[in-house]
Amino acid sequence: MDFFTAPPARDRDREPEEERTLPPWLGPPDTVLGRIVDISRTLFRSEALAIVLTSAIAFPEGAKLDIRIAARPVEGVNKETWWERRDLMFERSHHRFRPGRSLEDEVLRFGVRFPDGGKATTVDGGPRHDGEWPPPRPDGPLLQQHGGGGGSGGDRLISLNWKLWLWPLPPAGPFEVAVEWPAFDVPLTFTEVDGAAIAAAAEHARPYWP
Repeated sequence: MDFFTAPPARDRDREPEEERTLPPWLGPPDTVLGRIVDISRTLFRSEALAIVLTSAIAFPEGAKLDIRIAARPVEGVNKETWWERRDLMFERSHHRFRPGRSLEDEVLRFGVRFPDGGKATTVDGGPRHDGEWPPPRPDGPLLQQHGGGGGSGGDRLISLNWKLWLWPLPPAGPFEVAVEWPAFDVPLTFTEVDGAAIAAAAEHARPYWP
């Protein structure tokens, strides 16, 4: 008997598993081309750090927000401190937290606040559905990290990229984007953003196929 044998042929006659369509509150649709909106609003800036909301991709029921983070060495920061800062930014910007406990200073937090008082943050924990599918529709709004996190870092610059999914679409008027990052001396800061431009762009999102 041979020691190495080929695996048995797969049963290709089986019925394919039913495809699960991602609910809109969990992320953008895979088969829709969203419309890009230039925003270019600085959420926070100091001599050492800048956090910028560069753009949004508007979909019929939500928007994907693109955020860039850049840091540079400043006077008084030696090379050892700089590289420690770099490691902290890459390793701890996505630092996990546990519900019911105080957030650690290393946790980078984003949020939105609507004119009617509704708000959502990246540390809310997201919707819970206990494995139920399709999951029940939450009350909203929701703001969740959705991709991004890549970046680069060297002797002169550190850059990170965050992508956030906001559901539902913001109101067709001003709303606020919040950021806070105590470990990097970023206080709770609110910046007004034009929701009308995002809402208008969402009307031009189109499916790949009719």
